[in-house]
Amino acid sequence: MAQAHSLRQRLRLLGDYLLTCRSGACKKLHTRMGQRTYLLESSHLYSVLDLRQIAEGQYAAFLNSLVQHASNHVLNCDLCTQRGFICQICHSNDIIFPFQFNSTTRCKDCKAVFHLSCKSAKNACPRCQRMKKYLERDLQD
Repeated sequence: MAQAHSLRQRLRLLGDYLLTCRSGACKKLHTRMGQRTYLLESSHLYSVLDLRQIAEGQYAAFLNSLVQHASNHVLNCDLCTQRGFICQICHSNDIIFPFQFNSTTRCKDCKAVFHLSCKSAKNACPRCQRMKKYLERDLQD
Protein backbone atom coordinates (compact mmCIF):
# COMPACT_ATOMS: atom_id res chain seq x y z
CA MET A 1 0.00 0.00 0.00
CA ALA A 2 2.91 2.37 0.74
CA GLN A 3 4.32 1.79 -2.75
CA ALA A 4 0.91 2.46 -4.30
CA HIS A 5 0.56 5.69 -2.31
CA SER A 6 4.02 6.89 -3.35
CA LEU A 7 3.24 6.19 -7.01
CA ARG A 8 -0.09 7.97 -6.65
CA GLN A 9 1.67 11.03 -5.20
CA ARG A 10 4.10 11.06 -8.13
CA LEU A 11 1.24 10.70 -10.60
CA ARG A 12 -0.66 13.59 -9.02
CA LEU A 13 2.42 15.82 -9.24
CA LEU A 14 2.88 14.77 -12.88
CA GLY A 15 -0.77 15.64 -13.43
CA ASP A 16 0.01 19.25 -12.52
CA TYR A 17 2.26 19.38 -15.57
CA LEU A 18 0.11 17.33 -17.95
CA LEU A 19 -3.13 19.16 -17.20
CA THR A 20 -1.59 22.49 -18.24
CA CYS A 21 0.41 21.20 -21.22
CA ARG A 22 -1.04 22.13 -24.60
CA SER A 23 0.56 19.17 -26.41
CA GLY A 24 -2.35 16.78 -25.87
CA ALA A 25 -0.33 14.45 -23.64
CA CYS A 26 -3.05 14.50 -21.00
CA LYS A 27 -5.57 13.05 -23.46
CA LYS A 28 -3.16 10.23 -24.27
CA LEU A 29 -2.70 9.48 -20.58
CA HIS A 30 -6.48 9.63 -19.99
CA THR A 31 -6.83 6.96 -22.69
CA ARG A 32 -4.37 4.74 -20.79
CA MET A 33 -6.19 5.38 -17.49
CA GLY A 34 -9.68 4.68 -18.81
CA GLN A 35 -12.27 5.95 -16.32
CA ARG A 36 -9.67 6.67 -13.64
CA THR A 37 -9.08 10.37 -14.36
CA TYR A 38 -9.13 11.02 -10.59
CA LEU A 39 -5.60 9.57 -10.49
CA LEU A 40 -4.20 12.90 -11.70
CA GLU A 41 -6.26 14.96 -9.29
CA SER A 42 -5.93 13.24 -5.91
CA SER A 43 -3.48 10.81 -4.36
CA HIS A 44 -5.93 9.85 -1.61
CA LEU A 45 -8.95 8.71 -3.62
CA TYR A 46 -9.14 4.97 -4.38
CA SER A 47 -11.82 3.10 -6.28
CA VAL A 48 -12.96 -0.45 -5.55
CA LEU A 49 -11.08 -1.53 -8.68
CA ASP A 50 -7.90 0.10 -7.35
CA LEU A 51 -8.23 -1.72 -4.03
CA ARG A 52 -8.88 -5.02 -5.79
CA GLN A 53 -5.80 -4.54 -7.98
CA ILE A 54 -3.74 -3.72 -4.87
CA ALA A 55 -4.89 -6.98 -3.27
CA GLU A 56 -4.08 -8.92 -6.46
CA GLY A 57 -0.66 -7.27 -6.81
CA GLN A 58 -1.46 -5.61 -10.16
CA TYR A 59 -1.88 -1.98 -9.11
CA ALA A 60 1.80 -1.03 -8.78
CA ALA A 61 2.57 -2.23 -12.32
CA PHE A 62 -0.42 -0.26 -13.67
CA LEU A 63 0.68 2.90 -11.84
CA ASN A 64 4.33 2.41 -12.84
CA SER A 65 3.34 2.33 -16.51
CA LEU A 66 1.34 5.56 -16.09
CA VAL A 67 4.14 7.29 -14.16
CA GLN A 68 6.70 6.18 -16.75
CA HIS A 69 4.58 7.44 -19.65
CA ALA A 70 3.85 10.77 -17.93
CA SER A 71 7.47 11.24 -16.79
CA ASN A 72 8.78 10.63 -20.29
CA HIS A 73 6.48 13.29 -21.62
CA VAL A 74 7.31 15.90 -18.95
CA LEU A 75 11.06 15.34 -19.17
CA ASN A 76 11.05 15.63 -22.99
CA CYS A 77 8.39 18.31 -23.56
CA ASP A 78 9.62 21.87 -24.17
CA LEU A 79 6.52 23.31 -22.51
CA CYS A 80 6.67 21.10 -19.42
CA THR A 81 10.42 21.44 -18.85
CA GLN A 82 9.99 25.22 -18.71
CA ARG A 83 7.93 24.65 -15.56
CA GLY A 84 10.72 22.67 -13.91
CA PHE A 85 12.98 23.94 -11.13
CA ILE A 86 16.65 24.82 -10.74
CA CYS A 87 18.17 23.84 -7.41
CA GLN A 88 18.67 27.13 -5.54
CA ILE A 89 21.43 25.62 -3.42
CA CYS A 90 23.89 24.30 -6.03
CA HIS A 91 22.55 26.33 -8.99
CA SER A 92 23.23 23.42 -11.33
CA ASN A 93 21.75 23.69 -14.82
CA ASP A 94 19.80 20.47 -14.23
CA ILE A 95 16.06 20.93 -14.48
CA ILE A 96 14.49 19.10 -11.55
CA PHE A 97 10.89 18.22 -10.78
CA PRO A 98 8.96 17.52 -7.58
CA PHE A 99 7.87 14.08 -8.83
CA GLN A 100 11.49 12.87 -8.86
CA PHE A 101 11.27 11.46 -5.33
CA ASN A 102 14.57 9.54 -5.60
CA SER A 103 16.67 12.63 -6.31
CA THR A 104 14.73 15.70 -5.12
CA THR A 105 13.06 17.11 -2.04
CA ARG A 106 10.58 19.91 -1.60
CA CYS A 107 10.34 22.73 0.93
CA LYS A 108 7.19 22.16 2.96
CA ASP A 109 6.53 25.91 3.20
CA CYS A 110 7.23 27.45 -0.22
CA LYS A 111 7.26 24.23 -2.31
CA ALA A 112 10.65 24.99 -3.91
CA VAL A 113 12.46 21.88 -5.19
CA PHE A 114 16.08 20.94 -4.40
CA HIS A 115 18.44 18.04 -5.04
CA LEU A 116 18.31 15.60 -2.13
CA SER A 117 22.09 15.73 -1.93
CA CYS A 118 22.05 19.55 -1.60
CA LYS A 119 19.25 20.05 0.92
CA SER A 120 19.81 18.67 4.38
CA ALA A 121 17.51 19.08 7.36
CA LYS A 122 20.02 21.58 8.80
CA ASN A 123 19.98 23.87 5.76
CA ALA A 124 17.28 26.49 5.72
CA CYS A 125 15.43 26.94 2.44
CA PRO A 126 17.11 29.75 0.48
CA ARG A 127 13.81 30.86 -1.04
CA CYS A 128 12.11 31.06 2.37
CA GLN A 129 15.11 33.00 3.70
CA ARG A 130 14.86 35.50 0.83
CA MET A 131 11.12 35.91 1.33
CA LYS A 132 11.64 36.44 5.08
CA LYS A 133 14.32 39.04 4.36
CA TYR A 134 12.01 40.88 1.93
CA LEU A 135 9.18 40.87 4.48
CA GLU A 136 11.46 42.23 7.21
CA ARG A 137 12.73 44.93 4.85
CA ASP A 138 9.18 45.92 3.88
CA LEU A 139 8.15 46.12 7.54
CA GLN A 140 11.03 48.51 8.26
CA ASP A 141 9.96 50.93 5.50
